[in-house]
Amino acid sequence: MNDITLSLLVILATGLLVILIFVLVRRNRSEQEKRLAQMALERGWRLELVKERLVYGQRFHHRDWVIELLTQSSGKPEAEGSSNVTASTVWKAPVTGSTVLVGPRTTQISLGGFGETITRQLLQMALGEEAEGLEEVKAGSEEFQKRYMIWAKDPELVIRLINPFFESTLLNWSKYAPMVKRTAQGLSVELRNSRLKKPEDIDTLAKLGEFLLALDF
Repeated sequence: MNDITLSLLVILATGLLVILIFVLVRRNRSEQEKRLAQMALERGWRLELVKERLVYGQRFHHRDWVIELLTQSSGKPEAEGSSNVTASTVWKAPVTGSTVLVGPRTTQISLGGFGETITRQLLQMALGEEAEGLEEVKAGSEEFQKRYMIWAKDPELVIRLINPFFESTLLNWSKYAPMVKRTAQGLSVELRNSRLKKPEDIDTLAKLGEFLLALDF
């Protein structure tokens, strides 16, 4: 076998492998879409398939809220050690009120004034001008307070958030770094750098959102 024949065989094998991977990805995506369509039908939601040039995923529409499960590309070349693709999961509803933010604790170690500065900068990034006047609220179990921070303009209202379902859901989803946020723009639950795919996880997110909507906080 000469070098030319060997090179042709390598190219052919590589091409077949690429085609096989493409077919498997398309099949898995199609099967997932069918499962999600069935899920939406059973729950009375409307499923919207998002297939744009740089964005792929799904949106579930309920009369009171929307869940977005998206994978997005920046369209730019990848830098070394980084990715140009990001995933996101967001539940959102057009409910406004006094600013509240529940999110992962930035550090387990007390850094004094420096730690306070970092926290304030993160709040500013998440909330913009609405970060002004927020107070940290100590509520929930010891484990919950260890992993999450609660910030609010009206601390008395936030106490209503803390119940076993709310705590256990956020603690079980610590790997997703969930953020619950209410601002003048609306109410949302965001799972950073993650796109939920399992129907049971999407169900849990919907229940968490409906729990928030049912609260008068």
